[in-house]
Amino acid sequence: MMNEPALTIKNLMVRFGEVAVLRGVSASLPSGAVTAFVGPNGAGKTTLFHAISGDLLPDKGIVSLRGKPITGMAPWKVARNGLGKMFQDVRVFDSLTVIDNVLLALHEHEGLSVWASLTGVPMWRRHAPKLLQEAESWLEIVGVERPYDRPAGLLSFGNKKLLALARLMAGKFDVFLLDEPTAGVSPVLVERIAELIRKMANRGITIALIEHNFSFVTNVAEHVYLMREGTIQDWGATEEVLAKDENREILIGL
Repeated sequence: MMNEPALTIKNLMVRFGEVAVLRGVSASLPSGAVTAFVGPNGAGKTTLFHAISGDLLPDKGIVSLRGKPITGMAPWKVARNGLGKMFQDVRVFDSLTVIDNVLLALHEHEGLSVWASLTGVPMWRRHAPKLLQEAESWLEIVGVERPYDRPAGLLSFGNKKLLALARLMAGKFDVFLLDEPTAGVSPVLVERIAELIRKMANRGITIALIEHNFSFVTNVAEHVYLMREGTIQDWGATEEVLAKDENREILIGL
């Protein structure tokens, strides 16, 4: 039986001009569980995540976080309500050091603006050794390669993904949206990311992810929503949904 939902989506609709990208999508994310959204390219998965996080204003529908409507909120307000997002293109501050990227997440968690956070990082480095220790511990937990005092722009793509996860974890969000967390990384990092996701869910964090690696989905997700052409085609327990011949044909043409 599913836990109580941390996030609910009701009849979400998004149009780009004459094109309907989301056509009445409804879904529910159980608290403390991993839910995957799968489907072919163009199914509307990333658009759905953008509409949830406030990066895109839906034309219709309601998104609720722990029963509170967040539809149409600015992304920073959605984040303040406890929802964090990792973009597919992995957005870190390349000019800041690796550890300062995590310090920034800790600073933002205190309710300061992005500008205040950016300008305040050097001060926090001097006056808050406990924060430095906490930032370093998050980097060690996810496994970002040292040294941590180099610019984040020098990291490999895989390590940038790990850094993005460290920033989410440091931000103390209780709902994560992860868009293609394993895309473009080595098999070793895929397993590390899977382990991190399982640990976060065990700590009670609710995780929704978009993923094309179906082996990974089977490994980490308890529930799956299959999307096609802006609608939910099927949903349920991961192994049951992915085992259906009609769903396999939609996903991989088998």
